[in-house]
Amino acid sequence: MKINKELYSIALVSTVLFFVYSILISSVASAAQVTRIGNGSDHAIYGNKVVWTSGGVIHLYDLTSKTGTTVSSSAASHPAIYGNKLVWHDKSSGVPRLTVYDIPSGARSYITQDVGNYSFPAIYGNRIVWSANYNESSYNYSIYMRDISTSTQACIAQGENPEIYDTKIVYSATGRNLRDIFMYDITTKKIELISPYSSDLSNPHMYGNKVIWSNFYTRSGFIQMYDLVAKKAIDVTSDNTGNTLYGSDTVDAGDDTGTHIDINDDKVVYSKSGDDQFGYAGVYVYDIPSAKSTPVYIYPRGTHTTPDIYNDTIVWGIDSSYGGVNDTGIYICDLSVTNTLPPVAEFTANTTYGAAPLVVLFTDTSTDGVPTSWFWDFGDGIYSKHAMNATHTFTKPGNYSISLTVGNDAGNNKVMKPNYIVVTNPLPVANFSSNVTHGYPPLSIQFTDLSQNAIGWNWDFGDGSNSTQRSPVHEYADPGIYSVNLTATNENGTDSRLTTITVMQLVGVGPYAYITNSGDDNVSVIDTTTNKVTAMIPVGNYPMGVAVTLDGKKVYVTNFFSRTISVIDATKNKVTATIPLENSPRGVAVSPDGKRVYVPHHEVGNPSNNTILIIDTATNEVEATVLVGEVPFGVAVTLDGKKVYVTNLYDKTVSVIDTATNTVIATIPVGDDPRGVAISPDGKKVYVIDGGGISIIDTATNTVTATVDVESSFYGIVVNPTGTKVYVAGTKAYATGTHNGFVSVIDTATNKVTATIPVGNSPSGVAVIPDGSKVYVANLLSDNVSVIDTSTNKVTATMNVGRGPISFGQFIGSLQAQPIFPVANFSSNVTEGYAPLTVQFTDLSENVAQGLGFQ
Repeated sequence: MKINKELYSIALVSTVLFFVYSILISSVASAAQVTRIGNGSDHAIYGNKVVWTSGGVIHLYDLTSKTGTTVSSSAASHPAIYGNKLVWHDKSSGVPRLTVYDIPSGARSYITQDVGNYSFPAIYGNRIVWSANYNESSYNYSIYMRDISTSTQACIAQGENPEIYDTKIVYSATGRNLRDIFMYDITTKKIELISPYSSDLSNPHMYGNKVIWSNFYTRSGFIQMYDLVAKKAIDVTSDNTGNTLYGSDTVDAGDDTGTHIDINDDKVVYSKSGDDQFGYAGVYVYDIPSAKSTPVYIYPRGTHTTPDIYNDTIVWGIDSSYGGVNDTGIYICDLSVTNTLPPVAEFTANTTYGAAPLVVLFTDTSTDGVPTSWFWDFGDGIYSKHAMNATHTFTKPGNYSISLTVGNDAGNNKVMKPNYIVVTNPLPVANFSSNVTHGYPPLSIQFTDLSQNAIGWNWDFGDGSNSTQRSPVHEYADPGIYSVNLTATNENGTDSRLTTITVMQLVGVGPYAYITNSGDDNVSVIDTTTNKVTAMIPVGNYPMGVAVTLDGKKVYVTNFFSRTISVIDATKNKVTATIPLENSPRGVAVSPDGKRVYVPHHEVGNPSNNTILIIDTATNEVEATVLVGEVPFGVAVTLDGKKVYVTNLYDKTVSVIDTATNTVIATIPVGDDPRGVAISPDGKKVYVIDGGGISIIDTATNTVTATVDVESSFYGIVVNPTGTKVYVAGTKAYATGTHNGFVSVIDTATNKVTATIPVGNSPSGVAVIPDGSKVYVANLLSDNVSVIDTSTNKVTATMNVGRGPISFGQFIGSLQAQPIFPVANFSSNVTEGYAPLTVQFTDLSENVAQGLGFQ
C-alpha cells in the first residue's frame, strides 16, 4: 500500500509512516521463531512429525531431529497423520485409492472401495474417514469410515469434509439452508445437528469438546466455534464488520479468515488474507481462554496461507491458487521458542534500468533470521510497509536509491543501494483499439489511440487513406482485408502497431438455424427469413452440439450416445460422413477457415484421456489431441482462429489452446461446473457459464475480471456480432420442477443484466443471426424454438421442432456474410523463348484490397 497516494507533504507522510511502522513492529513483537523446513503443499502435523507432498511425493519431517525423509510415492496428495500412521490420496495406479503407511516398518495397505477423485482422508487412532460418491438428488457425498485394525468399512452419513476426533466425526452436509455442520457419534451411531441456523458452513475441525467451522456468508468467510458441553456457538473472527482501514470499497473485508482453519488444545489457527482494523494478512493464532488473536507471521495483502497446529507448533504453506506471494515453502513456528537470530536485509529487482513509467518488482532475499516485518523506501517519497515483495512504479526519469528494513523480535536490519534504479525518458509505445474489426460495407470504424508517451500520430488505413488525428473515424467502402498501421511519435523516437480489418460482402441466402432434437435423433433446419422448418435430417443417437462453418456449407453435430459426429452437407441437407469417437461428445466448434473441428473428449477418472480432438475436415480424421482439464465440456474458437477456449467441468477451469502449436498456453480458474463458453468478436473477452453465473475472462491477462449473477444457466450463451450484448439461456425455479425458461441480456459495457425475456421450458441453446436482429432459443422441455427481436427484447415467434431440442453451440450458419480472402492468379504473354526474353506478367488476382500490394 502506498501511504502517500493522496500526495500529502513529505513531512506529513514521514510522520504517518513512522507511526504505522511502529504499530507494525509491535504487532509482531511477540512472534516466535519461524523456520522453513521444505517445499510443497498439502501439509499435516501430529506430535513431532510434519508431512506434506511435493510433485506427488510424500515428505516426512521429524521436528525433534530436524531431519527430513521421503516416502516412496507418486501421484500422492492430501496426506493425514496420526501417531506412526500416514494415509493419503493416491492416484499412482490410475484409479483413486487411499494408501495407509506404517512409518516404523514401511508397510503399506490400500483402501480402494468407495474412493473417488476428491476423497481426502482424515485419521484418528485406527479409524480413517473420507467422502465419495456424490448424490445428485441430495447434493451430498457419502461419508465412509474404515477401522484399519479390523479392516471393516461402513457408510455412516451423507456429507463431506469429514474430520474425526476420538469417537466423534464432524462434517458438513446439505441441511436447513445450503450447508450445516453435523456430528456423528461412533459409539451410539447417532447424528446431531450442532450448527446454529446460518447460511453456508464448511471445513469443520474438532478437538476435545470444541468444534470450529467456516461460515461463508460473504467474501472468504469467518470462523465460528461450538462448545459441545455448553451447546453454544460463538464467532472467533469478524462476521462482516465494516473495514475502517480502506474505506467503503471493502466494507466487508473483515470476512477473510475462513479459507483454512485448524484447532488443537486451546488454540485455533487461521489464515487472514486481507488488511483491516483487526490486523494485516498472515498467519494468526486464537487463544480460546482469552478470546484473543495474535499474528504469527505477516504476509502481503491477498496471500492465502494454510496453517495447521499441534500443541505449540504451527505449520503452514501458501495456497497459490489465490495469487499472493510466489512461495512454495513449508514453514513451522514453535510458539514456545522466540526468535534468537535477527535477519540480515538483502533484496533484488527484476529490472534496474528502463524508461518511465518503469514497473519494478523488488524481492526480499534476506538471510539469517526469518523476517516478520518489511519496510521499503523507494527513494521517490513513496514507501511500502509489511510487504515481503513489493511492486513499485517509477513515473519520472531519475536515479533512485532503494532501501529495505527487515525485522523480527530479535532485531532489525537495513540495506541501502544508492542509485539502484535508473529511469530514463520514455519512448513512445504505439497501441490502439477499434470498436469493430469486421463488418459489411460501408463500414465506419472508430479507431481509439491507446499509445503511451506519444505526441504525434500517423494512421495508414490500408486503402490508400491516411490521418494524423489522434483517434480518427474511417469508413471502408469496398470489401477486402485491410492492414491498419499506427505510427506513434515523440521527441525520442517512433513505434508502430498493426492490425487487420475485414470488410465482408453479402452473398448467398439464409441464414439457417440447425436444431438438434435429442429425443428424435434428428436435426430441424429453420430458414430464419421465414421462421419455417425446411428439412429434418436424421443423425446419430441423442444429438447435442452444433457447429456451422463460416461459409455455411457444412454442419457438425455431436451425438452423445452414438459417440459419433455427423457431418452434414448444408447444400443438400444430408449427412455425408460419420466420424466415430471413443467417448460421448458434447460441445463442438469449427475454425473460421473450416479446416479444423474441435471436440471435447472426456473419460471420467482418467485424466490422461480428457482431451480436445482436432479433426481435419478434409479427411474427417483426428490429426491431433490436446490434453486439457477433467471432463472438457464446451468449446469456442476466436474469430481469427488463433485460440480455442475449453471449459473443464470437474476442474473448474478454462483451458486456452494455441492453434498454431496445439498446446495449452493458459489454464484459467473459474466457478463451479463451467459449461457454455462464448467469445466476443474482438477476441478480448470470453464469457463462461459456471455455477456462480457468468465469469468474464480478459484474454490479455487470462484472468476472470468480473462475474455476472444469472439464475440457473446451463449451456446456451452467445455474444452478438457487435460485441455489445451477451444472451444467456436459463431456467427459473428449477428445483420446484417448473422449468420456466428465460434469456438474460447482459450489457457488455456495464456487465449488468438489462433484460430478462421469458421463453420456453429449460432453454439449452441460444444463437444470434449474423445481422444481430434476432436471437433463436432451443427449449429442451417445450419441444420448440423461441425467436427474440433484439430491438424490443420480446419473443416474436415460436415454432415447433422435434423432441428435446438442445443445440449446444453456434447453430446458426452465416451464409449471408463471408470474409473475402485474396485469390492469387496471373498470366504471361509468353512462357518460353530465347534469351534475352522479355515477359509481360498480368495480375488476375481476386479480392486484393487497395494498398496491400503484391509480391
